[in-house]
Amino acid sequence: MCFKVYYICFLQVVHTKIIMIHVNNFKVILRMCGLEDAIPVHFKPDGGRFQKTNTVKLIKDTDYSVSFNTKPAMNIAKLMINGELHRLELVNGKSNDEVSNGRTYKTLFTTKGFELTKSGKRREILIVIELENGVYMRVTLQCKVYAPGDKSHAQWGDKLSMIDMDCSLDPAHNYVTILKEKYL
Repeated sequence: MCFKVYYICFLQVVHTKIIMIHVNNFKVILRMCGLEDAIPVHFKPDGGRFQKTNTVKLIKDTDYSVSFNTKPAMNIAKLMINGELHRLELVNGKSNDEVSNGRTYKTLFTTKGFELTKSGKRREILIVIELENGVYMRVTLQCKVYAPGDKSHAQWGDKLSMIDMDCSLDPAHNYVTILKEKYL
């Protein structure tokens, strides 16, 4: 009986590594909400005025819960946001969940110390995800930071339920290309 349990666990680990090596196209879904009372984050389309077409609206001095879901399930080894290493927590880890839902990690992100964004300006938040085997993914969020009392502007626009990214991994390189990015 112990041998069978060990064998199943071994196959699961091997299966995860095979996915990482052989999957060229995969999906990463980013979700973000205010930590206090799960306050939704909003975004607005900015057209061609700035580098990116959508702006995520954040509130200064606020903690946010940020989650990353990979489909198929992949290990995230490290996460850096604006150059700061973030601790990741695996949200789901059951193999039967991962087959249909992928693998989800979450972390805490804060805007404490951020300056307010002036009218007509945007700031970038750089997210670097290191997947297993030294594969890197770079995500840039274009943001506007509002004062804590300015919730009417911060909540104007569409609720951001997720950023859905279709990704590709070239086996000859160690970086991920984002093919398509949808704000939903």
